[in-house]
Amino acid sequence: MARNIRRKKFCRFSAEGGTQIDYKDLDLLSDYITETGKIV
Repeated sequence: MARNIRRKKFCRFSAEGGTQIDYKDLDLLSDYITETGKIV
């Protein structure tokens, strides 16, 4: 039987330290927005 290994979830923005979240920064936010514009 295969075991399910759970990883601890963490926030990418708080882990990096001084990263400011800006709505104009498309490179940073493109990983979290779908093609239709919904925020994941």
